[in-house]
Amino acid sequence: MERITLIFRRLQNVKTTRKRGFVELFVSKRLIQGLAAAMLTLFTPIFLFETGGNSFALVVLFYIVASLGYVLILVPAMQLTNKIGFSRALAVAALASVGQYALMYYIDASNFWQLIVPLVLTIIVFRTFHWVPYHVDFTAFTSGGSRGRDVSLMFATIAFMGVIGPILAGFIIQNAGYDVLFLIGGVLMFAAAISYLFVPPSREKFTWSLHDVYTGLTSRQFRPVLYSEFASGAETIVNLIAWPVFLFVLLDGNILEVGILSTVIVGVTIIIQLMVGRHLDKARHNSVRTLKMGSSLYAIGWILKIFVLSATHIFFVGLYHNITRIFTKTPYDALFYDMSGEQGRYVDEFTVMKEMVHHSGRAAGLLAMLGLTFFFSIEWTFLIGAAASLLLNMIYLAARN
Repeated sequence: MERITLIFRRLQNVKTTRKRGFVELFVSKRLIQGLAAAMLTLFTPIFLFETGGNSFALVVLFYIVASLGYVLILVPAMQLTNKIGFSRALAVAALASVGQYALMYYIDASNFWQLIVPLVLTIIVFRTFHWVPYHVDFTAFTSGGSRGRDVSLMFATIAFMGVIGPILAGFIIQNAGYDVLFLIGGVLMFAAAISYLFVPPSREKFTWSLHDVYTGLTSRQFRPVLYSEFASGAETIVNLIAWPVFLFVLLDGNILEVGILSTVIVGVTIIIQLMVGRHLDKARHNSVRTLKMGSSLYAIGWILKIFVLSATHIFFVGLYHNITRIFTKTPYDALFYDMSGEQGRYVDEFTVMKEMVHHSGRAAGLLAMLGLTFFFSIEWTFLIGAAASLLLNMIYLAARN
């Protein structure tokens, strides 16, 4: 009887820790850091584009170096992450982001080439100590039966921040300049660093060598899911880099209009996002069905964006694309976190492979974008996003196993 009571108490403690961990992670990542991301993600490539002499190729090369540098350093850096712990690693990453915004505060056309290397290094450090600990902790603090709902809540919060962030950032840039925006971003990320220290520590330890990672990357077992994540990386980078710069050029550099349109488009998606999470939790096969439908409609959205010519087009096509993105990314991420949870004590090793492949996909997508823009205008890079959206369906093969 005492043994049963002890087991019950341990289970209750695990449940309490998991709930607390999810709340702390949610507050740090999606509320504090989420606001900074909502304000700065859209305008960072635009800032680099403007400051770098309106060279899209330069922006692309910057992000290629950031992704490849992350891929190369991630496995060795995991040994340091083991020593400091995943929660502290998240705090270190947030401080690196403070350094990124401090550098961007000082960068202008006169010192651009002197500060661009330190800037890309801060981004690599942020990614190295943020993404694997975040994904591992999210997997540890959520359960398979409600993961679709939790993923949906995370995305709905992103959408909510997306209502506030772009218009606020556009207003700040228009009236006070980029400097004030980067100052606010640095303050928010410093607050996030403090908040991450309250996330409960996880017991995960990265144990693989470079050879083990290479073996995992080339194994048949992980091939379908890694192919799909490679495609996810390529699609993501088109959305993060090409689309904001395209908006900026199309709207003749009107930053506030870019922010307003982005805010209006994102705002109407919140309720739909919450509904998708409930749908996905009914049964796992619903995730697959939703992803099949969503990825096809999402790919069509990328094609439609090629022919956008006005603010009205941006609104209607952007609205359509955001809605279809919900039906693509929510089931995709829910499936991925389910698979991560199934890895047991190898969840961090699985996540490292996922991150390496994702950013390899980003680098490949960027190289394809660079090649296309030598011969065509920037909007034709959206074809890469369309093709990659369809290839997300490779995750089906992994989900069936």
